[in-house]
Amino acid sequence: MTAAKTRTDYAEYTDCTPLLDDRKELDRFYDEHGYLFLRGVLDRALVRTAAEQMLHGLVSLGAADPHATLDEFTIDSFEAVDEVAMHGHIKYDEFWNSAPTTRLFEQIFGEEVFVFRSTTIRYYPSQAGSEDPAFSYLTPLHQDGFYIGPNKDFRTVWVPLIGTTEGTGGVALADGSHRHGPRDHVVNDSFRRFGHPVRGIPPHFVGEDEPLLFSAMEPGDVLVFHAHMCHKSIPNLATAPPLMRMSMDTRVQPAASHRGYNALTPWPESAKDPSKGIMSKITGTPTEIE
Repeated sequence: MTAAKTRTDYAEYTDCTPLLDDRKELDRFYDEHGYLFLRGVLDRALVRTAAEQMLHGLVSLGAADPHATLDEFTIDSFEAVDEVAMHGHIKYDEFWNSAPTTRLFEQIFGEEVFVFRSTTIRYYPSQAGSEDPAFSYLTPLHQDGFYIGPNKDFRTVWVPLIGTTEGTGGVALADGSHRHGPRDHVVNDSFRRFGHPVRGIPPHFVGEDEPLLFSAMEPGDVLVFHAHMCHKSIPNLATAPPLMRMSMDTRVQPAASHRGYNALTPWPESAKDPSKGIMSKITGTPTEIE
């Protein structure tokens, strides 16, 4: 069994921004490592707008101080906020399908793309100093391709809305882990969604040749990774100040590929039906609808 990692155990992502204009090298790096880390490539004004929309939603739902700013606000609990209601405040489809973002996605893929209509939003307060920290809403080590299908040629796109640090955490990737294909996922009672334990990959299923990576990110940066990339959430334990971690993520695939239930169904809709898509994997309900 692999011992739990501390923050200093993570190597950093490789900055792939210089490869954007080199199709062959960009594809070679992605094929070998299973991810692309790109700095400052998104329109920062669009990112800022999405961040302000998220803050406005938290204020509207009574979770955040109406006088707080993006640089200083916090909330008491992620789980106390109505997640479905929050989706009504953030115009993420406009962000993903804006002309600058679409151009970037097409540059990454080398072809026309389709952006999933399902987006996950995350607004995690620091739990440093908490007497009873709860991280059950985070995600254990897993592959998005286990939860999402039926085709696996999509890529996950993860975007920080405000800067992340070593303290706030973010996403840890197991470098090159996509090359070994799908992994077994088992129920992990430490992580729960909608009252159900979440399935994840036991840490010892990831080899020593698949080191975990993590880097701090700024608004405008983007992390793109393979459907079979093993990855997990790193908890927010920021101190002095106890910063929020705010991000959103979606999936992008070639425009010509099949579009399944997950690709075509907005998150608030899909979250209501335990028999389809991602929810069927969370609830353990047999389904043929992906």
